[in-house]
Amino acid sequence: MPTLSFEGKSVTTLENEKVLEAFLRVGINIPFSCRNGVCHSCKCIAQTGEVPQNAQKGLSTEQREQGFFLPCLCVPTENMVILPVSALKVFTTTIVQGKTLLANGDYQLLLEPTLTSPSSCGQLLNLRLSNNEVRNVSITNQPSEDYFIEVQIACSTNDATKQWLATLAIDDALEIQGPYDADTVNSVPDPVAAAIPRAKYPPPDATLWTALQEGKLLMVILKDFYGRVYQDPLLSPYFHGTTMLRSIEKVYSFMHQVCTGEHTYFGERPKNSHHWMVISDETFNYREALMMECHRRAGLSDEMSQRWMAIERHYKQDIIKDAPLPRSFGNTVLPLDGYGEMMIEVGSMCDGCGRVVEPGEHIRYHLRLGTLYCGQCNGI
Repeated sequence: MPTLSFEGKSVTTLENEKVLEAFLRVGINIPFSCRNGVCHSCKCIAQTGEVPQNAQKGLSTEQREQGFFLPCLCVPTENMVILPVSALKVFTTTIVQGKTLLANGDYQLLLEPTLTSPSSCGQLLNLRLSNNEVRNVSITNQPSEDYFIEVQIACSTNDATKQWLATLAIDDALEIQGPYDADTVNSVPDPVAAAIPRAKYPPPDATLWTALQEGKLLMVILKDFYGRVYQDPLLSPYFHGTTMLRSIEKVYSFMHQVCTGEHTYFGERPKNSHHWMVISDETFNYREALMMECHRRAGLSDEMSQRWMAIERHYKQDIIKDAPLPRSFGNTVLPLDGYGEMMIEVGSMCDGCGRVVEPGEHIRYHLRLGTLYCGQCNGI
């Protein structure tokens, strides 16, 4: 079977085992979320070894040519040496989506987020100009919240960059590289998000609850919606390991509490329950459109449909992100990734190789997923 090498560690794959599954089995940490090729957060680079075509689903031509692939989809056919995306800060092509001349003569640009790794406010980018000069610019927003990358470019009257910026147009293509941390640039939190605390729940809406026939029509809509979600190639990966009935029950009790103010929901709020899901604006809007179609089929009025969607949009900034976030309870932040080890007291089954694990064996478990791996899999 093929052997995978990653940052000094090696693992021999099992039959039909995907790269991500092999990494999890032996305790190799890489970012991941959906585990089915939708979010692209597990993206890596194949330095050597053939990459199956399906393992590059949804990647750009440029990324495919550079060896990028999705470990969650890749069943290796030969030995591979794999690099994290951070090891190769390549130039990627972005599209200018906005340009503003500021009062001080600087320019502010809005760029498509085509970087090979997530970026944050205060980090630096390399921007390649038309004459191949490379300028260092700072990110001035939080791309995980705003989608676009906002940069500000300073230019003096003698700066050759000024003329180039003056002629730069919307939809022009640029090359960017990064992001990079900079000791001289401090990350600045979003002042709007910091200044305006949001309520845990939107205000109760008794009128919407009446329109939902006090839950009867709500159940009809949710059964229709999740029946489609669990068959949808874009949305179904986010429900791995969760039954459709459980999803329906959780949303029903959540909507019941939000609409009536009664304490019927005992689950986590969306920020925590969606903490591991890498969800883009496009995915959020796609799901919203699917839900509204279910509203129409059930006969819910447009006005009531919009009131329902206002509840979901209340949590939009918690759900849309380009990397998983750790769960938090008060001031306690739980681990997002990593592994723990323990001596198991009750027999179980290895999630890696399927072997029966006897009481008293030493095992490793994934802190977020709770999956368990035996000593034969991880060498402990």
